[in-house]
Formats: sequence, structure tokens, C-alpha cells
Amino acid sequence: MITKQQIELWIDEGFHILQDGKPVKVDGNIWDYISSLDATHNNVLVLREVINWEEEEIAKI
Repeated sequence: MITKQQIELWIDEGFHILQDGKPVKVDGNIWDYISSLDATHNNVLVLREVINWEEEEIAKI
């Protein structure tokens, strides 16, 4: 289960997004990277947005 503390740790370690449940570091603009993904990568979350979610919502990831 992913927690808010885990999200904070990933952000501190330089990760930017969760892609298919795995933290990913993005070189360049995060939004450009996400836009460039094909339809098979529809499970992408920006960590800086997820950190603002309630703990219960984060646990559902």
C-alpha cells in the first residue's frame, strides 16, 4: 500500500510521476512527457499532485 510518507520520499529522491504504479524520474517537462505517452500508459499520476490527496485516496493507488 502506498502512503503519503512514501510519496514524500519519492519526491525527495527526485521522482516525478507514478507510471503504472512505479515511480519514474522525468527529464524535462513532466506534462510534455505525459502527453508523449501512448494509450497503453493511461495510469500516470503526478506525485506533486498526489501528495495533496487524502491518505485514503492514496491508499487506493
